[in-house]
Amino acid sequence: MTYEHVRLTEEDGVATVTLDRPEKRNAIVPELAAELDDALARVEDRVRVVVVEGEGEAFCAGMDLEKRFHEPRKEGPRAFYEAGRKTGRMFTTLYEYRRPTVAKVDGWTFGAGYCLQAVCDFAVATDEATLGLSEINFGIIPGGGAMWAAVNTMNRRDALYYTSTGEPFSGAEADQMGAVTMSVSEDEYESAVEELVDSLVEKNPVALQFNTAVLERVRYMDFDRALDYERGKSEEMKYYQEDEWVDEGIGQFKDRRYRPGLESYEERSGE
Repeated sequence: MTYEHVRLTEEDGVATVTLDRPEKRNAIVPELAAELDDALARVEDRVRVVVVEGEGEAFCAGMDLEKRFHEPRKEGPRAFYEAGRKTGRMFTTLYEYRRPTVAKVDGWTFGAGYCLQAVCDFAVATDEATLGLSEINFGIIPGGGAMWAAVNTMNRRDALYYTSTGEPFSGAEADQMGAVTMSVSEDEYESAVEELVDSLVEKNPVALQFNTAVLERVRYMDFDRALDYERGKSEEMKYYQEDEWVDEGIGQFKDRRYRPGLESYEERSGE
C-alpha cells in the first residue's frame, strides 16, 4: 500500500508512524485509518516499540467530520458503514497490538484523537497540549470508542465532567487526572519519549506482550480469580520462552551481571 496520509520510519527496533495531514490538524479520514492499520501490521513482527505521532501543531484533532460523516452519508448506508469499519479497525488494531505503543501527544488532541492516544499503551504529552472530548457541543455523545477512552483514562467524576461540558484541558491537567502516562515541558518532551522508548526496547518482548494482556484482564477480576489467571498465564509465558527467565534472568543475576531493580537482563535470543 502506498501511503498518502501517514509516514512510516524504522530505526533500531522502533517504528514511528506519523499522521501526516497537518493542514487538517491530522484529523482522521477512513483512508488514513486504513494506512495506519496497514503500517502497524507491516512492522509488528520486526520491531520492539511503535511510536504514534502527529505532524505539525496537532497530534490528532479528531475525525474529519466532512469526509468521515457528511460525504459517506450522502453516498449511502454502505459507504457510511465502510467508513466506520475502517476507523474502528484502526483503533482495535492498536488496542490489541503485540508491541508496546507510545503516543506523542503534542498540540490539539480531541475526540477520536483522544481515543487514539487512549488505545496506545503509553501517552507522553506536553504540558501545553490541548485535549478534549467536545462531542457534546455537536449535540451528540462521544462514540466510536471515545466514551470508552474517557472512562478508562479518567475517574468517573472527571469523565462525566469533560464529556458533559466539552471543556478542553491541558496536558498537565491530563497528567494530574491520569489521562496520560506523563506530561512534561516542551524542552523535556523529546528526551522523555526517548527515555521511555529505550526502556521498553530493552525489555523482553514476550513478557511485555503478556504483561499488557494480563493487566487488562485482571482489572475486572476479584483477587482469587486474578491469582489463578496470573499463575496460568505466567506459566504459559514461561513455557513459550523455554524458561529463559531462569537460565538467563536469574542466571545473570546470580553471576552479578545486572541489577534487576534498575535494568534488564541480556536476552538469549529474539522472540
